[in-house]
Amino acid sequence: MDPSEPVVLSASPSPGAWNFPAPARRVLRVVAGIRFLFYPWLFWKGIGLFTEWLRLQLKLFGPKARVATVVAQTLLFIALGLPASLFVTGELLIRANDWLLGESVELPKGRNSKRWWMTGTTLPVPGTHTPAIPTVPPTADPTAYHRYLVELYAPVLIQRIGYQPEWDIPINIDFDGNNDPRDNRYTAAKTRPLRPVVYGEVTAVTDDSYYLLYSIYHVRDYDDPVRQRLTSWSYHDSDNEGFMIRLDRKTMKVVQGEGWFHNRFYLATLGEESTGNEPVQGKIFLEDETHPIIYVQHFGHGVRFAQPRDLAALDASAKVFRFRAGGAVVNPDIDRSVETSVNYDLQNFDFWYRFARGPLKREDRGVFEGEIAIGKSKSGEKLVVGRVIAGIDYKKSTWVRPKPPWSWDDGWDNVPIAVWHFYPSRAFGPHFGTELSDHYVFNEPITKLFNEDPNDFLKRLTVKGQRRPGLKWDRPKTKHADRDASEGTANFWLKKYLNHIFRSLG
Repeated sequence: MDPSEPVVLSASPSPGAWNFPAPARRVLRVVAGIRFLFYPWLFWKGIGLFTEWLRLQLKLFGPKARVATVVAQTLLFIALGLPASLFVTGELLIRANDWLLGESVELPKGRNSKRWWMTGTTLPVPGTHTPAIPTVPPTADPTAYHRYLVELYAPVLIQRIGYQPEWDIPINIDFDGNNDPRDNRYTAAKTRPLRPVVYGEVTAVTDDSYYLLYSIYHVRDYDDPVRQRLTSWSYHDSDNEGFMIRLDRKTMKVVQGEGWFHNRFYLATLGEESTGNEPVQGKIFLEDETHPIIYVQHFGHGVRFAQPRDLAALDASAKVFRFRAGGAVVNPDIDRSVETSVNYDLQNFDFWYRFARGPLKREDRGVFEGEIAIGKSKSGEKLVVGRVIAGIDYKKSTWVRPKPPWSWDDGWDNVPIAVWHFYPSRAFGPHFGTELSDHYVFNEPITKLFNEDPNDFLKRLTVKGQRRPGLKWDRPKTKHADRDASEGTANFWLKKYLNHIFRSLG
């Protein structure tokens, strides 16, 4: 065919119409026919039909009436159509996220359900249980007794596994033999076997409580590949999340717990409702009466106290880790298979404390970067500790960077940064509405980091809290809860729904 020969259309187009070939026009007609399936267009046309009907009912004719109708259609679409489009888009994103990732960040609102509190105190997690821990009496050397407690209450971890299994295995931060966490992402892929490790310590002892902290380090926080392409906030090198439990000194029972779950504290109890300023999001389930059962997400590795619904993860890709307790080493396969009898070793936080105060400058290649101003020493020296775990992704906001336990700061409560770790009674007390002793007879981080008496050092603590905008979960409507002056406004509900979307998407 001569390229200069004009194309003859099968039908004459109307004046001013695009000169499309017949096949293209057929495609356009199909698209035009199904455009009503796309909800913004559907809302626009529906509102347009309503305003046109209203114009005819009022018998308004002429150009001005038609212009007024279009203006009314536009204003109604902005007021009704756009919010409806946002709602549909958000719900579709949440459903697609649940289908793609197999889980949601949304948490059970169990505090209002009597059935939820009556489900017992244990979960039937399959696998070989933690061996019995040899008893050490309280009168023994404090170091030995505290180690005994850390082992006795060592958690059972239900760890989800994603498409990069080595990034979902809990290990020690210096597993590769050096003190620089910046290369952990690369050396993990070359290290076999990866030996699982969980960090644990008796953080503090007060007149009425023992506070036990457990931390779970992963070499990388990652996400679905699509979301990683959309935003750099959805991933970073290194990850460190965990939980703390409070033991009653009279009964030595676990009574309360808080997990570090996506920059928020996840509260759980054995079944009693909280009267504090934070909602209780779950129940504490124990194996063999002392080992808390913990759920750890894949990808973002949010840590919370496992609930009955979390056992469904064992039908997909998950591994159950328990403390080895002197038994044979059982390493996990670095794949997505389900394994229920692998184990981990326990380490203390001495490595973290050794580098907590520096070097903190990026060029010095320390373990931590950034600073938290803690207070002053007796001699007036400014005291600082590292804010985030060092990484090559230093340009990210500290809000999304991986943090040591003293930097876990829930921006929606009234507890200043570092207090949750350094003086846990001052976090657990207001969170749960429990009267707790603030007199410390033992304090591991204050002793290891500053070599000071914790009760004296508390008087010179100058850390401050930083409130984040928006809502946390659904805040409890009690006299203890902070109320936002904007509640009830359109802006408030928009922020609340956007927060709901972001929580659901992780």
